[in-house]
Amino acid sequence: MNFDESVYRLCRREVYRFAYRHLGDHSASEDIVQDSFVRLAQYRTGTIANMGGMLRTIARNLIVDHARFRTRRSEDALAGGMDAPAEYPSQEQIMLHRERMEQVSEILAQMPAQRREVFIMRRLHGMSAKEVAAALAISPAAVDTHVARAVLALHKGMATLDEAPGQ
Repeated sequence: MNFDESVYRLCRREVYRFAYRHLGDHSASEDIVQDSFVRLAQYRTGTIANMGGMLRTIARNLIVDHARFRTRRSEDALAGGMDAPAEYPSQEQIMLHRERMEQVSEILAQMPAQRREVFIMRRLHGMSAKEVAAALAISPAAVDTHVARAVLALHKGMATLDEAPGQ
């Protein structure tokens, strides 16, 4: 389907508001807007009389899909064989946890400062790549690269510690 930029400008805000009302998440709402327009563009020229109505229908379907995916993901996490947590962890569990945290802290301390900061902001504080990029004046792609390298360093570091003799 061919539609010009004016259709996008006219309908984008309405589709975003509709998605945000249902999802309450800016990033997911932006994704719904983009996916809605991509799907609208796949229709043949002249087959849609009311583009605004069609966009709302597409967005509604995408929101339902998004909700199903989130529900399925949370159900999978619960059904993933996790044991029900005990009321109080054992002393052994507490010691193992502390030891692991010290190991992770050591590995993080060995990382370059910016990589460590990006990793902490992104993974521990839950900031989006765009938020971290804006805060540190780097690109979102650089944020993703730093996070990937930090995760790789953590995996390698933990594997090395697990293989060390006397462990």
